Amino acid sequence: MEGESQMKSFIKKFFDKSLLLFLIIGACNTVLSLALQFALFNWAHFGYWGSSATAFAICSISSFYFNKKYSFKNTEKVWITALRFALVIAVCYVLAYYVAQPLTSWLLNALGWTLESKITDQIAMLVGQVIFTLLNYTGQKFFAFKNQEDKKEG
Repeated sequence: MEGESQMKSFIKKFFDKSLLLFLIIGACNTVLSLALQFALFNWAHFGYWGSSATAFAICSISSFYFNKKYSFKNTEKVWITALRFALVIAVCYVLAYYVAQPLTSWLLNALGWTLESKITDQIAMLVGQVIFTLLNYTGQKFFAFKNQEDKKEG
């Protein structure tokens, strides 16, 4: 029974107001990132890597600020949460996209679908984004932006 109670407590903490705010901030950051990438790529001629890296860096900064302040209402020093935030972003990205490609190929094969590798990779990128979002939210909520008061509880 205690394990069931702990699971219910975790689910209740996971699916709270912070998830909705996190998703809204993430959606806004995605739109901003795409706009920046295309503007830098097409108008400033930064190229693929330059435009995507610049847009990602800018959007990570805004994501950090808005999630710290609004989604998670974190009160710790900025540098502490910034380091944890960067670690979570890096780990979640690597895990999500490392898992997404073979998982997508396996699922498509299991369904008997044979698609061009370019299409499979694009589906894998979507799968990776979903996995990243779930991992990232969990990491941000329970590690990067976990307030001292929350740490005393758990």
